[in-house]
Amino acid sequence: MAGQAGERRAMAALLEGLLVGAARPMESVAAWAGRLMSDHATPLAQRFIDELEAEWFPALPPDAFCEQVTAQVRDRLSAWHPGWPHLWAHVLRVTGAAVALAPDAGIDPALAYLMGICHDVAKLDEFRTGQPHEEAGAEFAGEVLRGHLAAAQIGSIQAAIRKESGGALGYLLHDADKLDKIGTAGLVRRISTGADPAWLPIALSRVADDTQSFPAMHFRLSADLAVRKRAFQAWFLPLAEDAIHGPRT
Repeated sequence: MAGQAGERRAMAALLEGLLVGAARPMESVAAWAGRLMSDHATPLAQRFIDELEAEWFPALPPDAFCEQVTAQVRDRLSAWHPGWPHLWAHVLRVTGAAVALAPDAGIDPALAYLMGICHDVAKLDEFRTGQPHEEAGAEFAGEVLRGHLAAAQIGSIQAAIRKESGGALGYLLHDADKLDKIGTAGLVRRISTGADPAWLPIALSRVADDTQSFPAMHFRLSADLAVRKRAFQAWFLPLAEDAIHGPRT
C-alpha cells in the first residue's frame, strides 16, 4: 500500500509538472528535464524524460537557408498570439520527426525540414483571418521558398501542407504530424496547454481518443515509433488516471 501511495504521489507530481501553460517556452527535452526533475526528481519522472528523448528528434537546420526560413516561421508565429510557444514546440517536434523519417521516404532531409517547419506557420492566424491554415501555410511556403527550390519541389511541399498530396512528402508530413499526438510527445502536447489541474482529465482523455483513432503509418520507422508510443501510453495512462481519480473499486 505504501508503495502504491508513493507511486501515486510521484505521478501526481509529474502531471503537475506538465501543466506549464501554452505561453511557456518548452522547446526541447532539456527544458522538460529541467522542469520535471528540478523539485520532484523520481524514477517515474526520469522514465518519462528518457522516453521523451527517444521520441523527440532534434530539428537542426541542415543549411543556412533552412535556418533563415526557421527564423521567418518563428517570427510569424510569435507575432501576436500568447500561446505561440506551445505551437512552436509542436512544429519543432514534427520537423525533427520528418527529418528522421526522410531516409525511409527517399526524401532529401532539407526538403523534409522545410516542409515540417512551414506546415503550421499560419495556424494561429486562422483565429483572426478565418482562412484555413493549410492554405495560408502553403502560400507562405511558396513565398519564402521561391527562387531557392525548383518549382516542382515547392509544389510538392505546398501540396503536403494543404494535405492534398498522396506522394512521399504528403505521407511524410502525415506520419510526423500524427506521431506528435501520442506517446510522451502527445502527453506533453495536450497537458501543457493548461496550467490548472482541472485540465488534466480532459487532456488525458484527448490523448486516449487520439490513440484510439490513430491511423496507419506509411514507413517502417514511423510504424515502429507508433508501436513504442502506444506501448508507453498503455502503461502510463492507467497510472495517471489512478493518480487523478484514485484507485478504482
